[in-house]
Amino acid sequence: MKTQWTVTSLADEKGLRNSLATMEECLALQGKRISKGPCNTVTLHEINGEVFYMKRFVPGKRRTRLYFVRSRARAEWENLFWFQQQGIPTLKILAYGEEYIAGRFVRGALVTAALLGASDLESLAKNKSKLIFEKANFLVIAQKVASYTRIMHQKQFTHNDLDWRNILVTESLDVYFFDCPGGRFWVWPFLEYRIVKDLAHLDKIARECIPLRWRLWFYKQYMGIKKLNAKDKKRLHKIARYYDGR
Repeated sequence: MKTQWTVTSLADEKGLRNSLATMEECLALQGKRISKGPCNTVTLHEINGEVFYMKRFVPGKRRTRLYFVRSRARAEWENLFWFQQQGIPTLKILAYGEEYIAGRFVRGALVTAALLGASDLESLAKNKSKLIFEKANFLVIAQKVASYTRIMHQKQFTHNDLDWRNILVTESLDVYFFDCPGGRFWVWPFLEYRIVKDLAHLDKIARECIPLRWRLWFYKQYMGIKKLNAKDKKRLHKIARYYDGR
C-alpha cells in the first residue's frame, strides 16, 4: 500500500494539524454530509471554531482506468493549486492525499477551509438573490467570472463542469471557482469543443433567468471585445445549441 498525505501550513495556522495529521485520522472525522456522488462524498466539519469541508473519494465504476492514472482526488487538488497559481480565487487547501495498492487507486481525500457567507450561483438563482438579479451586482460578478474563464481558456485549460453550482459568490461580490476534478489541458482541435462546453455550462441556467443582452455582454467581456464578428456568432450558435437532444 502506498499512501501520500500532505497537511498544509494553513492547517497549522488554524490549529488543525493534529486533527488532520494522517489520512486515517482525517477520514475518521464525523461531519454533516453535504452531498454524495457515485465516487465522492462531501462533509462539513467544525473543530475549535474552524469550519472546513472534506471531500472523500473512492474508485469509480470504470475499472480499466483505476490503475496507474491520475485519480480524481489528485486531479482536484492539483487543479485547485493551479487556479491559485493563475490568480483565480478558489478554496484554500488544508490537507490532501490518496492511497494506492499495487498501482490501483483505493481512496483519497481533500480538505478545504470553508468560505463562510458564500453561496453558489445556482442557489442564488433559485432564491432570486439580488446578488445576481440586480444589474449592478450582476455586472461585477459576470465580469469576474468572464475574466477567470478567459484566463483558463487562454492557458488551454477547461473546467469541464463549469456549472453555476461550482462557482461561489460572497456578499462582497467576490467570486471563487471550485469542484474541478475533471479540469484538464487540451490542444487543437479538441480545445474549441471544450471551450464551448464550459461556456454552454455557464449559459445553461443563465438562459432561463438572465436577459439576452446581459448574456451577450458577458461573452464580450470574456472575449475582451466590443463587437461580435462572424466567428463569435458561430461559436455563440454552438453554445446555444449545445444541450439540444441531451
